[in-house]
Amino acid sequence: MPPQRPNRRRPQQCQRNCTPPEVVRQPSTPARDPTPPRDPTPPRDPTPVEEYHDLDAERSPLPTDACQLTRMVAMSWTPRLLMSTAAKLRRAIADGSEQTLRDGASKLEKRYFSLYDELDSIQPDLFDLLAERDGYFMRNVRQKLTDGRNGAKAEDNHKGKHALPHLRVWVPSLVDEPKSSRGLAHPECSFMLSPITVDWENEEQRRQFIECSNPSMTPKNWGRFLWADCKADPEHPSVGMLKNKLLVDMANVILRSPSSVIPNARVRPNAVRRGRKGIATKYKLTKITTAFLAYVAVMTRYALTSETSFDKDGETFSYVEFYNSIREYLEAPKFQRRAKVLIDWWNKILFPDAIQGDMSTHDGDSTGGTLALLEAEAEGDEDTDDASSST
Repeated sequence: MPPQRPNRRRPQQCQRNCTPPEVVRQPSTPARDPTPPRDPTPPRDPTPVEEYHDLDAERSPLPTDACQLTRMVAMSWTPRLLMSTAAKLRRAIADGSEQTLRDGASKLEKRYFSLYDELDSIQPDLFDLLAERDGYFMRNVRQKLTDGRNGAKAEDNHKGKHALPHLRVWVPSLVDEPKSSRGLAHPECSFMLSPITVDWENEEQRRQFIECSNPSMTPKNWGRFLWADCKADPEHPSVGMLKNKLLVDMANVILRSPSSVIPNARVRPNAVRRGRKGIATKYKLTKITTAFLAYVAVMTRYALTSETSFDKDGETFSYVEFYNSIREYLEAPKFQRRAKVLIDWWNKILFPDAIQGDMSTHDGDSTGGTLALLEAEAEGDEDTDDASSST
């Protein structure tokens, strides 16, 4: 007899009127786009003409080059205007009208031509690359030049203002004192900042200057800190002008380092000694330019004031106008003889072992203030020369 299967009961099926279990539905989420969002500025593969160049690298030399331009060629300039000037000049070179363009250029255009010439001599490939590549490369170059330009003034202002208290014995002392204690708040700083037309021995004139800003400190009225021993003759203003030892020390602070001028000074930690090295070795300098001498005058004046931040176009004093007025004197043909003697004196002081060459000059205009005194002195010298030659 065959074995019987075990009786397996089937599970009871739900009757038709059974209520099915409630299903909890999750909120639906929108379907994701399988393609990632598009970057508004996606990385580009370089074209054959856009091969890697160190000018476009992270450690590009362009910021250092911009520092050199700012100190030695022009304190105030913009990379954008420099590039547009370069494009105009290169078109003139291509069609043979370069000399005509240079001869008819304005004072500002001539200054940008000088910037172009200097940068082109430092980086001969730069302007060819700017003409070949696209806007991405140009924007990158502009940013690097801007960083270098701003960095030069920030670095030199920092070194200068911290070195000043140690460049001479101040009464009262400026060491470890805030910068607000300088300027008109300090008797010696106020004396150095005063125009040479103020008789400092006259108590009323001194009070008028300090308390009433009479005469006011304007870019046209140069401070007596520009003259040797702060002594100037308004009738012969060129004598001793731009020969103050404080200017020479400030130039060495910038060209070399603060410690080259104050090796044994007791300085505030992290204030002076840790500043960057100077530029004389970096730029392989053997002589200064008229632009650098005006730049040193600007840095020195800022260090003497109570101003806590450098504003080249300040509301109370325009350093750009002050800088330009000094360059006008140094570069104007009528002052060429005196300016050459002055620059030669500076070169011998700063670079005693170098063989010096001739100094080039450029046109410039001047009206009022110290420049008017210098013009009157120059005209007097010409009259004296004419009288001597006629006798």
